[in-house]
Order: sequence, then C-alpha cells, then structure tokens
Amino acid sequence: MAAVSPARANALLLGVMAFAQLLLMAANVRGGIAASAAVGIVGAASRPAVSAERSISGILLDVVHFFRDLHEDDVANVKLRLEVTRLAGELERTKQLADENSHLRRFLGMHEDLAPKSIGASVVTARLGVQSRVLLVDRGSADGVRADMAVIAWGGAVGRVVGVERAFARVRLLSDPNSGASGVIVRSRTEGMVVGRGGEPMEMIYVPKYADVVVGDRVVTSGLDGVFPRGFGLGRVTVVGEPVGASKSIRLEPEVDDHSIEDVLILLEPSGTRLLTPDEPEALP
Repeated sequence: MAAVSPARANALLLGVMAFAQLLLMAANVRGGIAASAAVGIVGAASRPAVSAERSISGILLDVVHFFRDLHEDDVANVKLRLEVTRLAGELERTKQLADENSHLRRFLGMHEDLAPKSIGASVVTARLGVQSRVLLVDRGSADGVRADMAVIAWGGAVGRVVGVERAFARVRLLSDPNSGASGVIVRSRTEGMVVGRGGEPMEMIYVPKYADVVVGDRVVTSGLDGVFPRGFGLGRVTVVGEPVGASKSIRLEPEVDDHSIEDVLILLEPSGTRLLTPDEPEALP
C-alpha cells in the first residue's frame, strides 16, 4: 500500500479532529450516550499518531460508533416516551372506571335507602335559564311516569314532573321561578314555602317574622304539599333579612346544584299522597 505523505496525513487528521469537535458540541447538548461517544472520538483524535493510516481509520471507526450510539439513544427515548404515554392512558382509564363504579354504587344506595318505590332516570338535556329551568330525562309514560311526580337526586329534592311522553319526561326544577315546595327548618321546626328565583338563591316565604331562623339552618321538605315526602333536603339558610310585612326575608343555598345533576329518581308513590287523595265514591250495588 502506498505510504501517505505527512502533509496529507496531517491535513486529514486536522479535518477529522475539527469534525469531532463539532460532534462533541452537539453531543453536549444532547447528553447521555452521545456525549460519552463524542468524548471518545475527540480523545482518539487528540492522541499522537503512530501511523497516519491507523489513526485515521480508528477515528473513522469511532465516528461510526458515535452515530450508532446516537441512533440507539433515539430509539430508547422513543420507546420510553411511548411507554409513558401508554401507562398514563391506562391510569386515566382506571380512574374513570373507579369514578363510574363509585357513581353507580351511590346511585344504587340512594334507590335502596331513600326511595325504594322509584325508578332511576338519566338526564338527557337541561335548560337552565333565568325564566325557565327544566331537565329532560329518559323515562316516560311507558315506565309509569306521570305528571306531578316528585324527582330527587343524591342530596335532596330536585323538582317535579310537568310533562310526559312515552319515553321521556320533563322535570321543572325547584329553582325555576314557577316552582315551589313546602319546607321546614330542621332545628326550629319552623315551616314555610320554598320557591325558586331562577339563577338567584331560592327563597323561603310565609315564615312569621318572629320565627326562630338563623344563617346555616337546614331546610327539608315537610311533606305538606302532597308531592315530596318529608325529609328531603331543600337548602341551607344564607340570608335572614329584615321582615317584609309579617314574613321574614330568607334566602337559601340549594341542597342540590342544578349543574351537577346527571341521574335522578322519580318517586312512584311519595309518602302521604294516597292518604291525601279524596275518597273514591262507593260503587252503587
């Protein structure tokens, strides 16, 4: 093999060393395996050359190893990112399943403990305006739903059925300005009527101005309206203002947030309704 002139060997070696320095700067930015490989290349290029051919071939081999390590490093990083993404997806799905199971257990418990004579329904859509606040649920006349049936959710009373079709029913919420339910303050047993005010807090009216009512008192259904059984939550007193005439001015924070309602129970036989219904005329013999 023809010998390489010293001038040519030095020029090649200088070019390779310059290239190695550029690789080292790039590797310092990337870090990891690439940095180690680049340091090796620069070290090899900096050692005194015993033979020009041997030094150049060794440096070129180190360059090949450097790019191979870069490729392996990139592949490892891609695999790691894919694995992290997969595990994050599995964690999110597990959380969603746990939330759904908790929701179903709570709904089942509500059905068994609070209203065994009822049917469950899911909210299809809602209209929560100032003048009208209604829900559309996926149960109707085919399921035994009738107008004026009480509707409850976990935590308290929701509203009453005002329209029924075969597979759907329209529920007017208690916060609707045209809605109301008789209520009683748990602590003092003071009674009144709870009415909706659209997007504003509900109001308890017809409460004597001398009645014992304080902020924080809980109000539940009294059962006197013949629609809601006694004891379902309506709200908590947030404001006790100056009396208006002979009645106190009372505002309530609703027990159930209208925007959070997803599933409800429609009471098929609210307590007391049958007893309050006028007697049927006896059949003539």
